[in-house]
Amino acid sequence: MLALLNGIPLIQFVFNRCKVSKHAGIVAVITSDQSSDDPLYECCRNNNIPVFRGGLDNVLDRYVKAAKFFGCDVVCRVCGDSPFVDICCIDQMFKCLKKNDEYFSVSGGLNGFISEIVTYQTLAKVNCLASSSEDREHVTKYIRDNLNQFRHRMFDIGSVPEALQRITLTVDYEKDMDLANLIVKNGLSGFDFQSQDVIKILHRIL
Repeated sequence: MLALLNGIPLIQFVFNRCKVSKHAGIVAVITSDQSSDDPLYECCRNNNIPVFRGGLDNVLDRYVKAAKFFGCDVVCRVCGDSPFVDICCIDQMFKCLKKNDEYFSVSGGLNGFISEIVTYQTLAKVNCLASSSEDREHVTKYIRDNLNQFRHRMFDIGSVPEALQRITLTVDYEKDMDLANLIVKNGLSGFDFQSQDVIKILHRIL
């Protein structure tokens, strides 16, 4: 709910960023049904953002139910703390996804550019297989730990400049929000930007 870009809450920024995708059929927020997430839910409702609520800790089951609710055969997972997620990468994965693929992950790029694609059928299968609380909390952890069990493909975003390899663009701490605001204020316009635009700004301000 912290403000990024002229008072826009971070979650709304991430939503608007994802709407840039040319291949996503629907962009929605999937959050918990706990009272602590009521402000997030109300923000989504007030800004016409599709939203689904489910269990707090069993995020895997929440994703399965959300995918069924929205009628999605394929799900692209973008974390709500990633305002600079690489949309070109998302669209390339959607375009390259083959009929029998189950899971599409990303290599390279800065932490915060990353997303992943998984089919609804695969999520439903994992929902039956995963038993540990960690596997259920982190959605695709079971898949990533057992890639040999799934038809998996990898999309390479590209290497990260050495000077930036320790940079993280996810917003987990106050200093991360400060960096995100600094990036936005130093050259990003709107939501339709490239990852290379972010990298150029980082080279300039750091």
